[in-house]
Amino acid sequence: MKGQELRRNLIVNLIKSEGIHNQCELKQKLQAAGIEVTQATLSRDLKALGVGRGFDTKEGYIYTLSSGSAPVDSGPVPVTQEDLLKGIKGIQFSGNMAVIKTKLGHATGVAFEIDQLKIPDVLGTIGGDDTLLVIFKEDADHGSFLRLL
Repeated sequence: MKGQELRRNLIVNLIKSEGIHNQCELKQKLQAAGIEVTQATLSRDLKALGVGRGFDTKEGYIYTLSSGSAPVDSGPVPVTQEDLLKGIKGIQFSGNMAVIKTKLGHATGVAFEIDQLKIPDVLGTIGGDDTLLVIFKEDADHGSFLRLL
C-alpha cells in the first residue's frame, strides 16, 4: 500500500471513529500514528476523500464523509434549520455578497451547510472561524436567501 493510500485510509478511519473538529486536530492524530503530513497535503486529502463538516449534537461541527453513513444513535446527524440558525449571530449584505457572523468555530460548518442547500442564487461560500462570506449571482434576491435559510 502506497503512503498516500495508507494515510487516506487512516484519515477515513479516524473520521469514522472519532469526532475530529479541524485539520490541526487531525494532523495531531496522524502524527501520533507516526504519519507526518503538511497542511497542504492534508487539505488535498480531505478534498479527495469528499470530507465535509456536519453537525453532531454532542460534538458540534465535526468532519464527516460524504459517502459514509453515521450510526443511528450517535455521530453526525442532518442539520436542521434551527441548528443552522443557532450558529449564526448576524448577516450583512453588500452588493452580491453577504458577511455572516457566527459563533466561534461555526463558520466553516455553516458555510458547508449553506452549500448543501444548493440555493440557486449562491455561487459559493468561504468560511473562517467566526465569519463566512457568501457570494451571490448578480441581482440575487437577498430576501429569498434569508427565507431559504
